[in-house]
Amino acid sequence: MSTIKAAPRAKGILVFLMLLNILNMVDRNLIASFGPRIIEDLQLTDAQFGLLTGLVFVFFYAIMGLFMGALADRVHRPRLIAAGLILWSVLTAVSGAAKNFLQIGVSRLFIGVGESAMTPASMSIISDIFPQSQRGTASGLYYLGVPLGAGGSFIVAGILGPMIGWRNCFYLMGGLGVVLAVGLLLMRDPVRGAMEPPSLAPAAPPIAPVGLRNTVRDLWAVIRANPALAWTMIGAILLHIPIGAGNFVMVWMERERGFAPGEMATLYGLIYIVCGTAGTFLGGILSDWYQARWPGGRIRFLAIMMVVIAPLTIGYRFADPSSPFFYIGLATALFSVSSFYGPAFSTVQDITPVRLRGLMTGLLLVACNLFGLGLGALMIGFISDLLFAAQVAEPLTKSLLVGDFFGIFTAPAFFVASYYLQRRVSEQASEVAA
Repeated sequence: MSTIKAAPRAKGILVFLMLLNILNMVDRNLIASFGPRIIEDLQLTDAQFGLLTGLVFVFFYAIMGLFMGALADRVHRPRLIAAGLILWSVLTAVSGAAKNFLQIGVSRLFIGVGESAMTPASMSIISDIFPQSQRGTASGLYYLGVPLGAGGSFIVAGILGPMIGWRNCFYLMGGLGVVLAVGLLLMRDPVRGAMEPPSLAPAAPPIAPVGLRNTVRDLWAVIRANPALAWTMIGAILLHIPIGAGNFVMVWMERERGFAPGEMATLYGLIYIVCGTAGTFLGGILSDWYQARWPGGRIRFLAIMMVVIAPLTIGYRFADPSSPFFYIGLATALFSVSSFYGPAFSTVQDITPVRLRGLMTGLLLVACNLFGLGLGALMIGFISDLLFAAQVAEPLTKSLLVGDFFGIFTAPAFFVASYYLQRRVSEQASEVAA
């Protein structure tokens, strides 16, 4: 049996997409990194800040993710990413000039539109330049952009913030994105389906893209025929609730853990980069290793890991900030949320027909961001305001714990997904043997 090798330019393309994803996450998380300053400057409540970091951003981001996913299955993907990059970069700069909640909120809405083009098109490209055996690792490397970018945004806040102010940081990041868009306009679009071995080609016959209605009908048929997809999305939603709550991390540390303004931003950014990078990188590599040896695939590996580390990710909320356990738990939490991307997204790519991969990735992003991150951030802010009004001690800490407990149910959802995934693999093996 011949071995399919990665495309000649695969590594270079992957590195460039990862760099763009880093910028994507820096721009997205600047508002959380400068949270205390922006809340003070624009006179925001916790609920308003939760809206800005959650639902206001992810509503268009998630909804447009479906549209961008469908476009990624039809148009030149690098140019699609370039158009999104220019849009979100310009609006990041505009956000720096905001004077109130409405102005920054409108900018955040349409930043979501631009950023929604990035991942569906990128994951579709990655699946066409790497074989199935390397997609977990490749997806994990692409998603290094999440910890590097999110952590980098806190370093920007901690180092550049005191020097040039939060508004100028927004201007700077916006200008950088416009410059990088040139590289995308010069990139060729890889051949679709080039890395698929004939024996593992999707069972469903290809259908010409005659309209969005038919495409959505096909997408729904694929999900109904494969419950592993639905359960993976449920697990993703539950995991993204505490991720959404994480937008309050700087506010929480300054307000209820006694850190001075700006004191933790750089250190938190470094911890995020180190532990988030380790989680993203090892999540992809170890899940590929697990899948090659044991049943249940990458998703079962992820479920097992979530069970093992749960005591640390919950327990550090109760720890004294001066104790080592506080930093160990914080590092573990950042490791765990970052390890999700490679195993989950590569699994979805593996079990989705080639012609629907961009749209399926868009649908997964809707599930993660709209129902998980968006509603999670809003819920935390709303509960915090209610508890503060009721004069409850440490209202934000208790609100964040609500989000953490939602994350506990991620592991059962991934275990169920791995059961259906293993059953599907067994059925396919029986068909080949027959």
